[in-house]
Amino acid sequence: MTTPNLHISLLRPPVIQILRAAGFHSTRPAVVDTLTDLAGRYLLFLASSTAQHAINSHAVCPTPTLDDILMALQDVGALRPQMSRLEEDHRGEEDMRALEAFLAWFSGPMNTEIRRVCGFIAGEGEVVDEDSLEKEDYLTALKKKHSKTGEESRFQGTVLGKDAKERPVIIEGGAESIKAWRAQVKSREQSSEPSSTISSIASNISVPDAMDI
Repeated sequence: MTTPNLHISLLRPPVIQILRAAGFHSTRPAVVDTLTDLAGRYLLFLASSTAQHAINSHAVCPTPTLDDILMALQDVGALRPQMSRLEEDHRGEEDMRALEAFLAWFSGPMNTEIRRVCGFIAGEGEVVDEDSLEKEDYLTALKKKHSKTGEESRFQGTVLGKDAKERPVIIEGGAESIKAWRAQVKSREQSSEPSSTISSIASNISVPDAMDI
């Protein structure tokens, strides 16, 4: 499976859960694939815009900050209504309507329903054992289910796990590592340069032919 297909496969379940929370209980696969592709493009644009703002604002340490994320959300149109910076400077106050509406969405009924569909919280009037509620996202639970030797050891060094630690490559019967082997080759080349130069000069010197008198 290629990387784009893997990302689409990982993004499809959350999109389906959001559709269920919105009241859709059935749809065609083409519709789910289209919405998943749109969601992936949206997230990619949001991430790239955040990275670009971080590079433009503080190139020395381009780690994204909250200000970079806020400007990226404005670029993708996630914060509405929102006055421009010129209007804010003219009025002498910061427009917080869009940010307050965005934060209110997380504590609103829509996000609560999404979390209920995902199994993180119980619905209104439902009597559910707290131990049966999901304590982690579906991907983490799926990796633990299919990993008998532990999640970190199986998925380490892949897109689903942590980065693998760099280890030196040992060359048996020779140098201890590739770095040491390169140093040996370089030293041999440097030591052979004078002799090769002398031999080339000697080969260019030829005995003059006998002169006709």
